[in-house]
Amino acid sequence: MKNFWTYEDEDPYTLKSISERDIQNAEKKLGVKLPEEYKALILEQNGGYINFNAFPSERPTSWAKDHVQVDYLLGLGKKEGILESKAFIKEWGLPDNLILIHGDGHTWIALDYREMKENPPVHYFDSEFEENFRLADSFGEFLSKLYTDSMDDDDCQLIEGVHPDIPYVYPEDAITKEEAEQILTENSAADLHQILYYPIKDLDDLNWLLTKIKESSLTANIDNGIELAIALESVIFYHKDLTLDNEQTRRLVLDIAAILKNLNDSVIDMLLLQIKDSL
Repeated sequence: MKNFWTYEDEDPYTLKSISERDIQNAEKKLGVKLPEEYKALILEQNGGYINFNAFPSERPTSWAKDHVQVDYLLGLGKKEGILESKAFIKEWGLPDNLILIHGDGHTWIALDYREMKENPPVHYFDSEFEENFRLADSFGEFLSKLYTDSMDDDDCQLIEGVHPDIPYVYPEDAITKEEAEQILTENSAADLHQILYYPIKDLDDLNWLLTKIKESSLTANIDNGIELAIALESVIFYHKDLTLDNEQTRRLVLDIAAILKNLNDSVIDMLLLQIKDSL
């Protein structure tokens, strides 16, 4: 498939190159036959960011009203790759016989081998909406429907201070500083994603939010630790211009990362690696 990978120089999802023999060994270990299209892609580049960011969905999800996010594809490897699927399945209570090809805990996209050993459909799992449904009858169909979503200004009015890549941010969704502080004080895994709707207009706003995230991290368990790591990664990505230029901000980020690292969780470690790569 031409122009599939973005070929970024520092891509946390791109693993070392593999051979057809590596794929054959992995298939024996997994007990399934991987889709031919997937094998062709990972021989070209073993995982990474892709030149698409969305797949259409008839159901609303925690990402958007009409699509799911797909901006990278996991390659073949034990860390940051599909061979880590079994560990994530156990950790997140997902069904057995899945090969996870995209996801972070909130949501997963998987090759679904529950009823077959080859030519699997592609399935979506959304822990926030407690939804799971089929996206495509085959990986080939899945590839054919990937597209790049760009928000329509007529459909979505952005809040000043909130990064435009956050989907479907309506003015009524913005939260106040008091609401953000309450969410972080209560430290509920189900609500922590809402802190992304706190408008960050300047460095003071950013450092205040990071300070509160740090305080919440000190009492975090694995569940809300994952949510805090996801939120931290998003905040840093959306406001990288502020983060890179201020030593206090960088120190806060590193302090939070060090605290969350102590939870010894593979999902958190993956997110922290991405945060480190962005600094």
